[in-house]
Amino acid sequence: MRRVVVTGVGFVSSIAPTREATWQGMLEGRDGLGPLTKLHLPKEPAQIGGEVRVPDTSPNSFCETQALLALEEALDDWKPNLPPRRMGVFQGAGTSSLPGAEHFLDEVAVGRRPKAARMAYNTPNTVTDALAARLGASGARSTVMNACSSSLLGLGQALERIQADELDLAVAGGAENLCRMTWSGFSSLRAVDAAKCRPFSRDRAGLNLGEGGVQLILEPLELARARGAEILAEVLGYGASMDAHHPTAPHPEGEGAWRAMAMALRTAQVEPSRVDLVCAHGTATPANDGAECRAIRRALGEAADRVSVTSTKSQFGHTLGASGALSAAVAVLALRDQVVSPTLRLEEQDPECDLDCTPLVAKQREIRVALVNAFAFGGNNVSLALGRWGGR
Repeated sequence: MRRVVVTGVGFVSSIAPTREATWQGMLEGRDGLGPLTKLHLPKEPAQIGGEVRVPDTSPNSFCETQALLALEEALDDWKPNLPPRRMGVFQGAGTSSLPGAEHFLDEVAVGRRPKAARMAYNTPNTVTDALAARLGASGARSTVMNACSSSLLGLGQALERIQADELDLAVAGGAENLCRMTWSGFSSLRAVDAAKCRPFSRDRAGLNLGEGGVQLILEPLELARARGAEILAEVLGYGASMDAHHPTAPHPEGEGAWRAMAMALRTAQVEPSRVDLVCAHGTATPANDGAECRAIRRALGEAADRVSVTSTKSQFGHTLGASGALSAAVAVLALRDQVVSPTLRLEEQDPECDLDCTPLVAKQREIRVALVNAFAFGGNNVSLALGRWGGR
């Protein structure tokens, strides 16, 4: 079976519009959370979010703008000279076309007649199609709508298609946009914190919502080596599972979550003792963080006592459908530079989150294997295993 590596990462975030500026900001302990300006929702208790500040150049959606910017950075001027059918695109979609639909309905509500054709061509797969067009790809194409595990599941699909020798290149990732429906929906569930979120903290009270775009370039190892590409990390395996427990709440013991992690390690053929980092789902909701820490302990056993855990949501907020790919990109950079980004505002850790959750400041350490978690509503769990590239 072919080995699969990451040779490009593009990142548009609420901290910065590029990968390296975002990563540097993370390691310095900055976040992209601030006052909500893109939405006017004065009756909502939460007015803090992670907003991306780049010009919106797409005629379709801001998701598409972010995705294309991230792809350009990930390609880094490389123009793949591959048969179109050997290139594929895999995207996680969350809000997708919802902001456009909201604008359309606003126009109708005040008696205007907006163009219905625009909505007909602004569907959840619009971003996937735009990336495929930019790449000239006619191979496997997938738009995953699996709530907050969407883009990480897309990465798993890309891995499988390359391993099976169906593709020689895959673009995998996601892009997310703030919109009223998701903001009000999470607020109605009482899952949103009016202050900046505090993953793993004793006083955690909910998540913040954010937006951003991330794209990863996946290739078979032999082709990446042949073209002299810089290899950032190796994609080792992934696992997916279902809690079958509750429409929104995770299983309190992390039943499905630990099975997803165990499956990722099994498909990666990696012993738990080699895992040094877990990029946690880490939403800062009272139910999620404790359950996830219990799941990590069950999946890793004694090795859990020496693993570093971090939550990117303390810096970007919850980017929903894009959050898995965002955490995967952070894990790739952590493997490259051998440093763990911090969990911000972790002043007093909850005893039920009894792991090294990297409070407040970044930590330099050896990282051989990283697990990336994305656990969605409905108990849809995905975990991805990434390995440090050592030239082997």
